[in-house]
Amino acid sequence: MVSNYEKMKRQMQKEFLKYSQDDMIKRFNIDANERYLTVDFMGGICRIGRKNGFVECSDMDIEGFREADYNEAMTIYDLLCWSKPNAVPAGQFVNMQSISKIHSTAPSANSGFFNQEMKLFDHQDILLREVLEKLGGVIIDGGDLAAQIPVFCGLDLLFRFWNSDDEFAPEIQFFWDANVLSFMHYETVWFANHVLIRRIREMMEKQMS
Repeated sequence: MVSNYEKMKRQMQKEFLKYSQDDMIKRFNIDANERYLTVDFMGGICRIGRKNGFVECSDMDIEGFREADYNEAMTIYDLLCWSKPNAVPAGQFVNMQSISKIHSTAPSANSGFFNQEMKLFDHQDILLREVLEKLGGVIIDGGDLAAQIPVFCGLDLLFRFWNSDDEFAPEIQFFWDANVLSFMHYETVWFANHVLIRRIREMMEKQMS
């Protein structure tokens, strides 16, 4: 039985084919051949089939390409198809609460996402730092560990992590470029957050095994 997520992904796969790929190539300076559009995305590479719109991803620790999951595919489709023609990064970061003020029906930054991942990351500073750098992250001051992560064509995400202590549980914070909603819908920003956390988790688990 096909899930609703899979149905939506397939629908967007068809929708992608309605857009001008030539415009995408020129606008984002995309590598392209007869078969694929290829873009850097969240510390890895994604390629989109030009005839079928099918998205595949290649991660830093994995050879070859695999089918993109729902969050990866929907973020790529939104960036390529929906982003505004004049969208440019602002070069300054705002937190998820600031972004969500005009989106009352969307999840808040404190919705309880990533509880298992926060436990995995907690007090694993050396390993977490190594993984963030493998994803192309630039380590900066902030929290117990913070990194500026390249997402797509100059659009960056600031990831900040706080370890637990006697009073507080571990915490993940996301800060996005102030112009992020010119590149993707608010809901898609959360898809991208999930992409990053999944990639960090999988790379850390591989190192720990």
